Order: sequence, then C-alpha cells, then structure tokens
Amino acid sequence: MKPTVLVTSYYDPAATSAQLARLAPVALPERISIPLPLVADKLIDALKNATVAVISGESFSRQIFAGLPKLQLLCCDGVGVDHVDLQAATEHGVVVTNAPVVHEANADLVMGLVIALMRKLLVADRATRKGDWNQRTKFVGHDVHGSTLGLLGFGRVARCVAKRSAGFNFRLLAYSPKADCAVARELGVTIVSFDELLAESDIFSIHIPLNEQTRGIMGYEQFSRMKPGAYLINTSRGAVIDEQALLAVLRSGRLAGAALDVLSDEPPPPDCELMSLDNVLLTPHIGSDTSESFARVFECIVNDILLFLSGNTPLHVVNADVLESAKRRYRGLDAN
Repeated sequence: MKPTVLVTSYYDPAATSAQLARLAPVALPERISIPLPLVADKLIDALKNATVAVISGESFSRQIFAGLPKLQLLCCDGVGVDHVDLQAATEHGVVVTNAPVVHEANADLVMGLVIALMRKLLVADRATRKGDWNQRTKFVGHDVHGSTLGLLGFGRVARCVAKRSAGFNFRLLAYSPKADCAVARELGVTIVSFDELLAESDIFSIHIPLNEQTRGIMGYEQFSRMKPGAYLINTSRGAVIDEQALLAVLRSGRLAGAALDVLSDEPPPPDCELMSLDNVLLTPHIGSDTSESFARVFECIVNDILLFLSGNTPLHVVNADVLESAKRRYRGLDAN
C-alpha cells in the first residue's frame, strides 16, 4: 500500500500542485485543513494516518510526536524549524527537513520594506486616499542610497540582500560569528563586531534563526547602542526582538522606524501596540510568499520525499542523528 503524504501547508495550490503530483506513482498526497484554534489533539487526529507530513508553522511538540506513531518524515515549508521539537522528533524516529530556497523572495521583500519605510510610502498612500494630497511635509523621508546597511547574520538571505544593494551605493556591514569572509569580500561587505554593527548602521536588517542564543537578542541594551534615527528591518523571527523594548525606542524617536514581517505573536492580538504607531510597517509573515517561491519550496520538499521513500537520504535533513534509525524503520527492518 502506498504511504500517505498529508499536506497542511497553506502554500497556494495553483503554484504547488504540479510538484505534489510527482508523488502520485509512489505515495498518496492529500491536502488537509486543520480546524482552528489549533490544538494538539486536533493536529494528531488530522495527521494520524500520515507517513509524511508537509507543514507550515504548526508547532510540533513531544506530545504530538508521541501521538503520531505512523509519522516518519516531517517536511517544513521554509527555512525555520523553531516550531518543531527536534529532540523529540529524533527520539521518535522522525526525520525533519526544511526547504532553504526562499532567500531570493525574502531578500526582495527586505529591499521593498527598506524603501517603503524610509520614504514613508504607506503614510503617503493612506493620506492620498483621504484626499490629503497637499500635506507633503508629512511624507518627507530619508535618502535610501548612500546609507549604511547593517546585516545581523550572513546566511542566504543576508547575502542576497547584499547583492541587491549594489545599485544603492550602500556601505555594507555584517556581523556573524560564522561569516564567510571570502564571500563577504566578494560582495563588498565588511565583517564587524556586534557593537560596531549596532552603532554604525542606518538600516539594521535581521537575518538570524530563532534559537536559545538568539531569542530576545535585540533588547533595551542593544537598542540603546544603535545609531540614533536608524531603521530596523526584521524578516527572520519575531521573538529575536524584545517588542516592549522596541516600542519604547520607537516612541522616544531613538529609532526612526521599523518594518516587521514577523512578530512574537502571529497573528498579533487586536491590541498589539505596534499597530498603533505610524513609524511601523507591518506585513503578515510574507517573506517567502511568491508563486515562484512556493513552487521552488514544493519542488525541494517533493525531491526530499522521493529520496526518503526510495530509502535514500533527503538533502535537507535538520536532525541528522535520526537518519539510520529512520531508514530502518521505513524499510520495515526496525523491530520496534
């Protein structure tokens, strides 16, 4: 009997169905919706027959892995896996993969957010719709070109942002303990300390994963060391920022503005204070949301599923310790 592949990912079927169809000869792919509010019991019930699950941001805890004994492969439809308990996955013999192919779309969004924020495009758009055409003093922004762009992190997205920056005559800085200095030189990026990045960036763009080391890395102390009048861009994970500290520096004027594609609580509650500030631009976690990016992600995911179901190693495994036991389990060689 063919294994079942259940897809909870919200990614547009029009952009992804052709990739899922490639599974038909060896598996039974099916899109499903999880009833909201999302709770563990509902998720377990929805995925109880899955050999493979393709998910978006659903949290996979130890309880959920324990409740899904048939699950062998969990595919995340993006880069981040902070919503998955990887240790629990490994202990239950579940291989977890990601799809690190959204960097081009994310970098495009970063550049759009920079321009929109610094040139007050949303403020001007809202005013124009209200008939305030002649209130142009409200729309005065700052030059984007010639600014110092600081990149916190120097992975795929940050490098793509650096490439796109060439036409803006930016001074490019980056901080990353694992930065590839040769790539940085090639892209015209100077690797600096964290303190230097904070102090010298006109635009401070965050490109780091969420983990125990990065959670809340941008707090009161870090914001106090930033260049007065700087702009903050975050398309990584909301929880890397202490949002109360961010509110304080935005209200005081120490930071000129922030563009956030991610928040600590998603979706934000109706009383989210960031939504009340004119110098904040918010988007609903759309860094990867283009039709082309959706297709690339599902191509990546389907390739890994096909490898796994043929007894081979997927290319994008994030909990490598599980591989041997998972292979034996899928092949039916594991007595447990």
